[in-house]
Amino acid sequence: MLTSETAAEFRNLYLETDWGQLDCFPEVSGAGTYEQAIHESAEIELAAGPCRILSDSALLQAKEAMDRPRDREAIVQLRAIRERTSGE
Repeated sequence: MLTSETAAEFRNLYLETDWGQLDCFPEVSGAGTYEQAIHESAEIELAAGPCRILSDSALLQAKEAMDRPRDREAIVQLRAIRERTSGE
C-alpha cells in the first residue's frame, strides 16, 4: 500500500492515472525541493480538485537543467511562448 511514508522512500514515483502518467519527484532540477518549487508555482482547479503547477519560467529552468533529449522540444516551445507573450 502506498502511504506518505512509503512514498517518501522513492526517488521518483510514476503513477498511471486516467489522465496519463503523473510524475512525482522529491526535487526538480532547476526548481529545487518541493518547498522551493512551491514558491514558483500556482494553484489551479481541476475536476478532481486543486493542483499546483510550476510557472512557465520555473518549468523552463527545470527543462534546461535536466537537459534530456525529450525536453529539448519543450524548451524551444516554452521560449517561443515567452517571446510571444512578452511582446504583446
